[in-house]
This record gives sequence, C-alpha cells and structure tokens, in this order.
Amino acid sequence: MQLEYENANPSPRRRHVWLQLTLLIGFIFCLILGVGALSALFLLQTEPETPPGVSQLAALPTDQIAPHHALVQLTGDPSKALAYQALQAGELDLAYAITYFAVDLNDSDRLALWLQLGRRYLAMQRMAQGTQAYANARAVVVLGPSLSFNERSQALLQIADELLKVNAIPQALDAAIQVKRLAEQTPDILPAQRSQIFETLRRLSTQLGDATFEADVDAAARNPYITPPGVLLISRWSTLAEPLATDPTVLEAISLRQQAARAFAERIALTGGLDTEPERQTLATALVNEDQARNAAFQRTLSSGLTLGQQFSLLQERRNWAALKLRIAAGAFGTPILPEWEANMSSLQRDLSSANNNLLVVVEALTVAQPDPVAQAMLRVETQMWVAQQMEIGLVTDRTLVDLSDQLRFLQGELTRLGAPLALPVAYGADAVSPGFRFLPFNTLQ
Repeated sequence: MQLEYENANPSPRRRHVWLQLTLLIGFIFCLILGVGALSALFLLQTEPETPPGVSQLAALPTDQIAPHHALVQLTGDPSKALAYQALQAGELDLAYAITYFAVDLNDSDRLALWLQLGRRYLAMQRMAQGTQAYANARAVVVLGPSLSFNERSQALLQIADELLKVNAIPQALDAAIQVKRLAEQTPDILPAQRSQIFETLRRLSTQLGDATFEADVDAAARNPYITPPGVLLISRWSTLAEPLATDPTVLEAISLRQQAARAFAERIALTGGLDTEPERQTLATALVNEDQARNAAFQRTLSSGLTLGQQFSLLQERRNWAALKLRIAAGAFGTPILPEWEANMSSLQRDLSSANNNLLVVVEALTVAQPDPVAQAMLRVETQMWVAQQMEIGLVTDRTLVDLSDQLRFLQGELTRLGAPLALPVAYGADAVSPGFRFLPFNTLQ
C-alpha cells in the first residue's frame, strides 16, 4: 500500500523540481519576449524618420565664394543689394548663398534672384545648380501669394523656355503645365493676357513632345474668353508686424561685429587669406557676444508686455539671426569663422526650427483675432504656404512635406466650405519630375 501511495503522489522534492523547471521555462520565455519588445522599441526609436524634404543645405555651392566679398554682409550691407552685386560680378555661388539664407527677402525679390541664378548657371553649363535654382523659383511662384499674375506667369514661362534650351524636357513640360493652369484658373485677368500666355505656350508646346498638352494649349489659345471660378488668396502677412525698437545692448554688439567683419574682410583682401587668424578670432568673439546679447535682450523684451504685432516683429528678427548663424556654420561665407557653430550644425537647425515654431504660435493668435472666418482661413493657408516654401529648400526640417500637404488640403477645403474656394489650390506632388508643391486643378478640392 505504501508503494502504491508513493507512486501516486511524488515526493515533495520531485514536485519542487518540476515546479522549478516550469518557472525557469516561463522565465526564459518572458525574457525572450521582453528582449524582443525592447529590441523593437529600440529599432522604432532609432530608425531614421522619413526626410521632410530634400535639403539643399549640405549641397550648397560654397567652394568658389570669395570670403572678402561675402563678409561684407556681416558689416551691415543689405542682402538684396549684395546678391545683385554678386550676380553682376559673376559670383553666382555667393549670390546663391545670400538668396538661400536671406529669410528677410520678400517673394518678388527672392523670385527675381532665383530666376537670374537659374539662367546664369545654365549658361555656364552648371546644370545641377541651374535646375535647382529654377526649382526654388517654382516653389516661390506656387507658394508666394503676394506675387502678381504677371510675375508668376512670366517666371514659369522663363523656366520652361530656359530648361527647354538645355534639353531638360520633363522639367520644361512641368513648368509649362503649371503656367497653363495658372492662366486658366486665375480670375479677373483680361482675355488679352490669357491669349498672350497661351500663344507663348503654343510655340513652346511643339518642342515638348507631348501631343495631349499641345492639343490642350491649342484649344486654350482659341478660347481665352473664360471666367474661371474661385478666389485668389489674399496675402496678409505683410500687415501683421508692428514696429519694435532694437535693444541698445544688441545695437552695440552689432556695431562691434560689423567692425570686426570689416577688419577680417580687409585683411583677407590684403593678404590673400594668409595671416588672418587674429581678425578671425576677433570676429568670432564678436559673434558669440552678439548672440549672448540677443538672447538676453529677447527674454527681457518678450516679458515686457508686447502686443502680438510686436511679438511677430521680435520673432522675425530672432529667425533672421538664427538663419545667419546657420549660414556661418555651413561655411557659406567662403571661410571658416566660428568652429564651435560649425560643429553644432544640427543644434543651429533646431534653433531655426524653434524660431519658426514660436513665430507660428504668434501668427495663429493673430489669426484668431481676425473677425472674419474667411480671413482667418486664408491667413492659415498663407501661413502653411510660408512653411512649405522654406521646407522645399530645406530650411525647415522638423516636419514632412506630405503631412504639410495634407494640412494644406484640409485648410483649403475649409475655404471651400466657407464659400471662398481658392482659384489656385496647391498640394505636394511627390511623383512630379521635381517633387514639390504644384498648382492643382480648381475642382480637385471640391
């Protein structure tokens, strides 16, 4: 009986062994699951995000920038005048760098500079820079609501014509399609204006190798008497800023930086770039001191009870300074100036993104203050177009073009719901010959 009892009921020691084995197997299984989960989490966190756009920053043409000419901008000369001087002197890379980083330029000036750069680069057989300059010009045309119809149409016609001359047929056709859409959908222009655009396109279309487009242009040229629906986006950004005095400590720091930049530029011109270290160090110190003065003044001024319009002006100035720092770090003055900034390029890009985002917060507050829902919706669309234009060239890197396009579609749809559909809606074209924002057919967002 005892034997039967023992066979039916194993000893406590054997039960403990089986229990231990069961717990050990369970522990190992849970450990494997846990390690797998942690690995997946690590991969998700470390996997690079989809790039927000093809940034030109790393590919800026800086090798041929003459530093003693570029440094003049740090002495206080305005960016627009310096860009045109560089163009006249044949210093295209310097003009490119100025146009790229000068966030204070308005759309008309920026467009004119990109168009000249595109033409001049192509004439010098520098195809990559020429086509990129024209892609930047196209972004301004599509996303710059303050531009006139003539500015937009003539720019797109130039782009199509110049690209056709260098046999960049797909890019030329893309620009031609955009100008046709612009002429067909822009309200309140004379039939003679449309007719002129269509006749020019008719001459171009015979060389573009697209029979459907050629037939469409021919049909449009025969009937320029159309009344397109929709409304044009009314630009309001220029009305948002209110005057704001510059802090005296910042003015003093600016003056010292300008003196140091002038001395550095003159020394480079005198010695051909030799024995300039003392002057470089003086300029670097002046820039660091100015940065500190600006940061301290920004905090003081921001907490002094500013209106929203004054906050807009303050944040625009902060954004201008962040872009200038980024240009220095990128070597776009033709010579190393401040190695500490060069080693922290990603940090300076985040500073620019932060300045942009803070500005957008103020713009949204100004938008909410608009009494008319249509005016609010238009300002929101214009704001996102402003962001999109910077994203196309790579100065905004903290979001994706696809997400921004979706947001723009929603905001433009809101205008349609309010009874003010845009005549020229825009969206990102990932499949375009040169990915970027394009004019859409009018009824796309209906």
